[in-house]
Amino acid sequence: MCGIAGFTHRNFLPDPARIKEAARCIHHRGPDQSGSFETRQVSLGAVRLKIIDLTGGDQPMRTEDGDTVIVFNGEVYNHAEIRSELESLGARFRSHCDTEVVLRAYAQWGKQSFPRLRGMFAFAVWVESERRLVLARDRMGIKPLYVHRHGDDIYFGSELKNLFEHPEIERRFNLTGLNLYLSLNYIPGNHTMVEGIEKLQPGHWLEWRDGHVTEDAYWRLQFDPRPMTLDGAKEELDALLRSSIREHLVSDVPLGVWSSGGLDSSTIVHYACQEAGRQLKTFSVS
Repeated sequence: MCGIAGFTHRNFLPDPARIKEAARCIHHRGPDQSGSFETRQVSLGAVRLKIIDLTGGDQPMRTEDGDTVIVFNGEVYNHAEIRSELESLGARFRSHCDTEVVLRAYAQWGKQSFPRLRGMFAFAVWVESERRLVLARDRMGIKPLYVHRHGDDIYFGSELKNLFEHPEIERRFNLTGLNLYLSLNYIPGNHTMVEGIEKLQPGHWLEWRDGHVTEDAYWRLQFDPRPMTLDGAKEELDALLRSSIREHLVSDVPLGVWSSGGLDSSTIVHYACQEAGRQLKTFSVS
């Protein structure tokens, strides 16, 4: 699952223990490895659940010159394709993990790399020479990323409790968020239950640069209807499900499927068994 945390401190020097505590409070998300990175302007933390490249993907991860650093939560399913393209441009990789692919893709293309990523993710990239912090979230918002702006600084994390480690952030109920939760059983958009804390919108990036914040979308859903027969639609759905689930099965550790017994999880088990070519463990809760 993994988790990330971090904050900028443009006009103050925090206790070095603060970022470690912000990461420690989400240890359950990444019990296999944890780490932190700090400069005069930023502190980053990460906890990792090892799925791909068990020995080479420790975080935070830095480029050889130490100028660019990433903390990453999630998985990029087309990382092998992007890796091949980067290698053709001269990039040399030290690991086999998708985290390094995202790091080197950003170093090569900047924010233009984000639309290339197909997966579920939330990450932060710090460029020391530019005093620039960039956050990004996947297209569907599968991975969470909470953000608070306080004066010239921003605070972020995979869970609200990351942000509660900071004394600057008040714990005040957001009644709009509460009303949305009671009405819908979830909280949509950028709202949260806490006043002053928002979720980065799906398919968006947020950039902090020396105290100035900008935000924009790197991807928007395109509605492009086209004529299709029922048989054609069934064939395309079958191909999309098969392709997607095949990509989700890439792992260096054993995989299983949580099955609720409904149509969606049963469909996933069906395709997963076909694509894996072996028996899969399934889990259910009653």
